[in-house]
Amino acid sequence: MSSHPLLRLSVIVTATTLTLAACGQILPRPTPTPPPTTTATRLTSPAATDTPVPAQPTATPTVAPQTTPPTATPTPIPPPPGGALKIGQTVRVVAADGLNVREKASTQAKRLGRFASGALVKVEGGPEVADGYNWWQVSDQGGLKGWVAEKSQTGETWLTPNVGEPRPVARPVRKGDQVVVTTDQPLSLRFQAGLNAVVDRRVEPGTRLTVRDGPVDADGRRWWQLVDKNGREGWASEGTANDRWLTPIE
Repeated sequence: MSSHPLLRLSVIVTATTLTLAACGQILPRPTPTPPPTTTATRLTSPAATDTPVPAQPTATPTVAPQTTPPTATPTPIPPPPGGALKIGQTVRVVAADGLNVREKASTQAKRLGRFASGALVKVEGGPEVADGYNWWQVSDQGGLKGWVAEKSQTGETWLTPNVGEPRPVARPVRKGDQVVVTTDQPLSLRFQAGLNAVVDRRVEPGTRLTVRDGPVDADGRRWWQLVDKNGREGWASEGTANDRWLTPIE
């Protein structure tokens, strides 16, 4: 005998309910939780920006302008020791006590004589440097020739090319000199050399005369024949050991 469909379904439901009751509480089936949706973030490269980066211009190499190499300026050669002094020049001794004249350019060389302060001398040679001095070879009209120092070691000038105006020079009289009378009283001019010769006339201190002849040694003195600007002649003594009556002018 066939079963009615509703009866069959009722039997199945009843059986299932009894089975669940025997196993414990009937729990509802958990609803599975869908996994979280991950949103992918697109990494943007620094170079991919909304504002376009302008292209860097290509550097144009700079060509250096052609320049003319500078002309070398020669270094001036310093003048030799002695400055303005030159061979062949007439110079003046301005050392207050005169200048020693030596055989060679050295303070140890033999002393040949002495040039008086104010004397004019001619440069014959030099310069040479020795013992801390600049040396020049010089000579005077009397024939004295040798080496003298131009300056002191402290820079004081002893020999200068600035001769200036003629001036009295404290040296012995020589033939051909221009001399000045340097006595305190008028100087006697005699017809001949000697203290006993007749006096022709007297000339005042400061008078300038030219030495024409001499010397003549008489009565322990040196006598010179002199001529004045008017051509008048006469003999006079150069002086004594302590007093100079006739002084050369240079």
